[in-house]
Amino acid sequence: MAAEGIETRVATGDADTYIVRCGLDKAISHPIVAITGQDVDLFKLLIALAPPENNIYFVKPGKRKVEAKLFSTRKLQKELSSLQTILLLHAFSGCDITSATYGKSKAL
Repeated sequence: MAAEGIETRVATGDADTYIVRCGLDKAISHPIVAITGQDVDLFKLLIALAPPENNIYFVKPGKRKVEAKLFSTRKLQKELSSLQTILLLHAFSGCDITSATYGKSKAL
């Protein structure tokens, strides 16, 4: 991928915030940024933290009979009335960030 000018980074363990921050950093100097992942927490953080002038895409790959989906942060930010609500819902939905703060992990 590097030969094609595509930078990839691999995060180990629970790395939602790292992945989102990398995408936000790249959006400063690149007009198109796409983050691919299965974890919807990534997208919740992107919607809440992406500046409205940036348009970062989230790609959720398909599995078996479920098609891949492409989401735009700019489009969803316009449709949502309160971005802070996204972070609140993220915190109360059992996100790993909150769990790590209190030294507890998600139930498996």
